[in-house]
Amino acid sequence: MIGVKGPEHAISYDEAALLHTVNAARLTGEEHLRGTLTPGRPADFTVWDRDPAKALGEELRDLNPTHTVIGGQVVAPR
Repeated sequence: MIGVKGPEHAISYDEAALLHTVNAARLTGEEHLRGTLTPGRPADFTVWDRDPAKALGEELRDLNPTHTVIGGQVVAPR
């Protein structure tokens, strides 16, 4: 696993969330379709067993999804 090379390369939780949501949608040209939870757009998200924002870096790998919602429909667990 490749880790942070030094503290100067670390990003915050909020920066990481934006990279995986808003910025990813912008990168693929789909910001009008996805990237934010907005009325009229698909609601794709995962619910975790603990708050990832409060987990320490080494605890993140131990988080477990409890539910996954795609297009507003719960798809896991089934």
